[in-house]
Amino acid sequence: MNISTIKEFMKRKKLILIGIAGAIALIAIIFCVLAVQNNFAEERARIAEQSRIEQERILKEKQDKARENVIFSMKRLIETGNAETALAVAEKNKELMNDELEALIHLATEKDLLFRIENTSKWNYSELAKYYARLAALEPDNSKYIKALKGYDSKLNRKLEKKLYARAQTLPAGDYKANMDIYAELVRLNPDEGLYKSKYERYKSMYDDFMKDLEKFGDKPEKTSADGYYVEVEKYLKEKSEFPETLQMERCTDCYYTDKGWLVGCNYSEKNAAGSRFSEFLWFTITNSTVQKVESAGTYTVN
Repeated sequence: MNISTIKEFMKRKKLILIGIAGAIALIAIIFCVLAVQNNFAEERARIAEQSRIEQERILKEKQDKARENVIFSMKRLIETGNAETALAVAEKNKELMNDELEALIHLATEKDLLFRIENTSKWNYSELAKYYARLAALEPDNSKYIKALKGYDSKLNRKLEKKLYARAQTLPAGDYKANMDIYAELVRLNPDEGLYKSKYERYKSMYDDFMKDLEKFGDKPEKTSADGYYVEVEKYLKEKSEFPETLQMERCTDCYYTDKGWLVGCNYSEKNAAGSRFSEFLWFTITNSTVQKVESAGTYTVN
């Protein structure tokens, strides 16, 4: 190997070593930059966390102060007989709720109900029963509230019993369903009263017999709408009409029960052979969805 070749080899080796050193330096710089960036990120995260903790502390201080004011206000209102207003204050500050506020709400609710009871007529059993029911639910271990509730429930039942019995005396004897229902309620209110039970059983028997009679007439006809007509009547009139395409159904009565079938009255209009439109009211007796009998307007009167 001549001297020039050796010099060329050494030169190349030197360049390689310089390149390796440069690469190592570059890698070191990159690692340093990444380390600095990571430190910056950690510092920003630490500062953000400190800021969050500080904000939470400030918010908690504000809430604690606001809660302290609400609690003070509620206590004063309850002490001065303004429990209802105290409850309104609590409702507006629900976000401040804690055990102490819940206890004050409980106390204010009880005081408010007792105030309402004190200012309710002693004869207003329904209102008093309602208030004592809420007190009993609020204080389930308070025997005083439970006893009072039972007492007013009993008075309320007796009052309702008298009212229902008076109403029963005004019902038509032929209205089996209404009589059966009202005596069923009276039996529920006072199961020891034999009269109620015997009346209920009597009207139930009559109602059951009545419903069996209805079965032979088929389903009760229903109007197409509150102010509408019966399709059974429309079908019958179209079959009997010379000009069925001109038929216009108008308002009809309710459906009534008779010993011949279901009775309905209907207004309708249609054109005659001369092309003139005439209007008429007739009564129709229907059984099993078919008109069986037609009668003039004056045959029946609706009370």
